[in-house]
Amino acid sequence: MVWRRGYVKGWWLIVGAAVATSVAAFAKSELPAGVGAVFVAAVGAAAGVASWRGSRLLEAPTARERGLVVARRGRIPRVRDIDDLSVVRVHGAGGDAFPAFIPRDKSGEIEAALASHRFVLLVGDSTAGKSRAAFEALRETYPSHRLLIPDPESGANLAAAFETAESVRPSVIWLDDLERYLTSGSTLPHLIRNVIMGRPGVLVVATIRAHERARFRGIEASPVPEGTAAVFGLAHEIRLDRRWSTAELRRASEHKADERIARAIESSGTYGIAEYLAAGPWLLATWRDARSPEGNHSRGAALVAAAADAFCAGWTTHVPVPVLRDLHEHHLLDLGGARAHPEPWESALAWATKPIFATSSLLLPHHDGTGYRVFDYLPEVIDAERGTQEIPQPVWDTLIAHADAATCIDLGWTARRRTQWDAATSAFRKALDGGALMGASGLAEISGNAARYSEAVDVLTTVLRSAPPDTAPDDLLELTLQLAWWTGQSGDLDRAVSLASEAYEGFLELHGGIHPATIRARRNLIRWTGHIGSAADALAMARELLDAGQTLWGPEHPEVLGLRFEVAGWAEADGPQAAERAWRELDDDASRLLGDRHALTNDARWNLAGWVTRNGDPETGLRLQKAVVEGAAALYGADHPRTLTRTVQLAAMLGHAGRADEALITATAAREDCARVVGQNHELTHCAAYQLALWTALSGDPGTARAIFTRLLSVLPDGHPLAGLCTRQTAEGPGSTTAYYLPPDW
Repeated sequence: MVWRRGYVKGWWLIVGAAVATSVAAFAKSELPAGVGAVFVAAVGAAAGVASWRGSRLLEAPTARERGLVVARRGRIPRVRDIDDLSVVRVHGAGGDAFPAFIPRDKSGEIEAALASHRFVLLVGDSTAGKSRAAFEALRETYPSHRLLIPDPESGANLAAAFETAESVRPSVIWLDDLERYLTSGSTLPHLIRNVIMGRPGVLVVATIRAHERARFRGIEASPVPEGTAAVFGLAHEIRLDRRWSTAELRRASEHKADERIARAIESSGTYGIAEYLAAGPWLLATWRDARSPEGNHSRGAALVAAAADAFCAGWTTHVPVPVLRDLHEHHLLDLGGARAHPEPWESALAWATKPIFATSSLLLPHHDGTGYRVFDYLPEVIDAERGTQEIPQPVWDTLIAHADAATCIDLGWTARRRTQWDAATSAFRKALDGGALMGASGLAEISGNAARYSEAVDVLTTVLRSAPPDTAPDDLLELTLQLAWWTGQSGDLDRAVSLASEAYEGFLELHGGIHPATIRARRNLIRWTGHIGSAADALAMARELLDAGQTLWGPEHPEVLGLRFEVAGWAEADGPQAAERAWRELDDDASRLLGDRHALTNDARWNLAGWVTRNGDPETGLRLQKAVVEGAAALYGADHPRTLTRTVQLAAMLGHAGRADEALITATAAREDCARVVGQNHELTHCAAYQLALWTALSGDPGTARAIFTRLLSVLPDGHPLAGLCTRQTAEGPGSTTAYYLPPDW
């Protein structure tokens, strides 16, 4: 075992003092996908003009070959040429024509953004009206621009769309449901960055559901496909509400002659106008009716549920028919199997794809007939009605069995977000076995977050050594950065500094200093440099990096909160009160912006609990620590090592607050849980046993306590900090000191 050179410094090492008011502060370093994310438990012009006319002559076959939407005569359409709004994925509303567009309160803001930004992203709930609002603003602002709509099923088509846009400028690249383009290995961040940095005349307009945006933004503590989250740092975002305002309803009332709008207004207390018009509520009711014992479409209902489960599990493209055939059997069994009298497959498929009011259907066929996707209103509702965030294991098994390596990456991160560790591990392992190197990233995170740091280091080291020569430089640097992180977590700080420096220099050369990847790498480097050097120097560097992050993202972006975590971590250099203040401010802002059930919020609160206690308020510290344990259980599961570490810490804080009996009860349960989860000989189990012995002694049973301390001495390595404490307890008498130790979490 490698001992941390600087473990006596700062709050990373959790060592309780003999009195309640001097419990050392502690920090956690959670590392979201992409590594280094937060300090959390804690990654020729003339020729172009001359050839423009010629490129137009070649445009038709190129567009078709590249999977782009084409108009009459095979040409790429202009924005004003689009009369069938389904082309831009606007949901129908029944009838032969789309209803009149009702300007939204944000319509003017969207038009202004299109005029001044090259990448505009609309965020909102499913069926909030994002696509219609964005397209109508585009039609108002740039009616003559060419409109390119790439196929999300093909990364090659995506790159070709951006290439074509350069030759037919002025042009707009339309990316509805942006998450469909952000699968593992996506080059979209690079493509959009080229648009922003390139010549005027190309614009990217995209939409994304709020639930998906939260995942990529980090609000759900959700790791995402490597490198994809960087795309959001490039976007000008506008949020569109699902529920319509009074002013919007007033404008809608001017169109009551359209019965569809009139009915939507009548239901506006429950549904948004766009939501109602998109037929989402009717489709949901249809699916629910089919699931009932009196329903006549049990197989069809199972088929829809299967497609929804696939989407919720991270299968963002259309679901192939063989996958649906296998997957729906699980749901059919839930409905009673043969007792539900399921209809034939063909009848079920016909029912599920039958449009409601001649428009939207429960399942939407892919253009080549090879698969289907579920109407996007349904997955979140069906998922919520499940009553648990867990997707059944048979669903994961079926999806992973059918998925290719790239899709397995997406499945793995989704399983990780849902704290379904076995499914995540299986998906990442299959991805890596199939040649997707970034599967190692997921495997390393699962191992590292479970305090199996050597496993994380081994898998990343192996992959980096065996990476093919044509591996993308960004991928190699990302893996190196993650290796730096878990190497540091394992205690090899010098090696961590070397690796983090290598990644930082590489990203700096590729992207410059003001870039998400470079900033993440710099943050990682500061972490380990600070631990082997000066806290004051680390604080100065962290503040400098925070300024750069605010320049790139603004003050309230999750990445900036992560940079503030780094600053707070080193704020002890300015004194204990400064440290407490920094953590309190971060806890307040993280709770407001990310919510209480987020890793960064949880870890900031953990640090705050430590500093509040150290600064003389053990009762407030105890209250905060109880909230931390509860939050960790919700985030990671009650049996996750992170939750157990916080629980062992809670036992210590209960005892220091004068509640020895409660401390003993908590320590007893924690010792049993640690032994069951991480094993009898794990360092965390020994720490829990130490707490058990300590509060056993102070509850009046020094003999039993001495036996526990003695047994710990027999299994702990020489030089281990816990061994020193046990020696003191046996020499001076059990309970002679309430000092304690927890494994450092850098």
